[in-house]
Formats: sequence, structure tokens, C-alpha cells
Amino acid sequence: MYLKTLTIGMLATNCYILAADRRSPAAVIDPAGEVKSIVSRLHEDELECVAILCTHGHVDHVAGAGPLSDAVGAPVYIHEEDAGALASPRTKLVGLVGGLMATRPRQVRYVRDGDVIDVGDLALKVLHTPGHTRGGVSFYLPGYLFCGDLIFQGSIGRTDLKGGSLQALLRSVRDKVWGLPDDTQIMPGHGPSTTLGEEKAHNPFLIGLG
Repeated sequence: MYLKTLTIGMLATNCYILAADRRSPAAVIDPAGEVKSIVSRLHEDELECVAILCTHGHVDHVAGAGPLSDAVGAPVYIHEEDAGALASPRTKLVGLVGGLMATRPRQVRYVRDGDVIDVGDLALKVLHTPGHTRGGVSFYLPGYLFCGDLIFQGSIGRTDLKGGSLQALLRSVRDKVWGLPDDTQIMPGHGPSTTLGEEKAHNPFLIGLG
């Protein structure tokens, strides 16, 4: 499997490029900006971006979604609750600071819990995991969970911002994530990857949740 992590922007957002292999259809997860760098990586490895996946609507995860969609012609997948962020004034402002004209993508597809997004030979399952935002989602591929700002190594996402809820976040983790295999790689929106088993054992916010 092909998996590259690009660290983008002032908040060091993890932007993931995922494909079955080089020269394959690919997904870009959480394009925070620096669209030229993302497109360059796609071209370098002869990947065709067929899907742009947003875990949630915060600007440090969606600022590049519209420009990237325009550049590669791929649809943007996001939960309807968070879709307004794709062209919010804040997103546009951050985009301009980063040299982007952040407009709402022409192709937007709303995702729901249980949806499956096919990316070549890969099939990513959508898990609705609110708590950091109302429309937060995680994308599950056996062995990997791309969870945005739901879980970090040793921590969890903020719940004090608009649409956040600690109770909802913990419920999302318990109901949607805790049942996955312990060796599942947690691929967060910021910081290093970890495993579900490691977080069950050592994350002080989640110990005893199950």
C-alpha cells in the first residue's frame, strides 16, 4: 500500500496521500493547503487523485480542499454538518494568507456513517465520530484509522470550540473506535501516529472508557 504523510501549514496538519500502490487511483485526506506540494507529490508518483476526504471542517484541514479539487478534478467528501466550512470567510482568509483562492469546490459529496468510498482497490468506511466538531468523521481501512482531531497520541481533540462536546467525543471513541483491532494504526490530524492498543493502555483521557 502507498501512504505518504505531508505536514502542512502553521498548525502542522497531517495531510495523507493514500493509494493501493504507485500509479494507482489515490485519495488525499485533509488537504490543509500547500496544494502545489500535494499535486507535485501526486505527479511524482504517477497517482490520480480521485477523492479528497475531509475528516472535519476546521480551516486547518479544509483550506486546500477547493483549490485541490479544482486542480485535479476530484470531488470533496465531507459530512454535511461541517460542509459550510469549505467556503467560510475564515477558510478564505487563511487560504489567501497561504496563497490560495479557497472557494467552495464544484464537486462536494456528503458522507454519512457507514458509507464506503472506493479508491481504486481500496475501500474506506466512513465512521461518523462527532465531538471535536458535529460533522467529524473518521475513515477506516483495515489496519488504519484516519481520525482527524478525534484521538492523538496520548491525548484527544479539543472540545471547547463551536460544535465540540467532550461527551460526544468519548461516545464516538467508545462506540465507533474501541471495537477495532488493537493493532489498528491511528493516523491523527496532527502529531505522530500511534496504535489503538497503545491508546487504550496509556491515553489518560481514554483509559477505562471501554
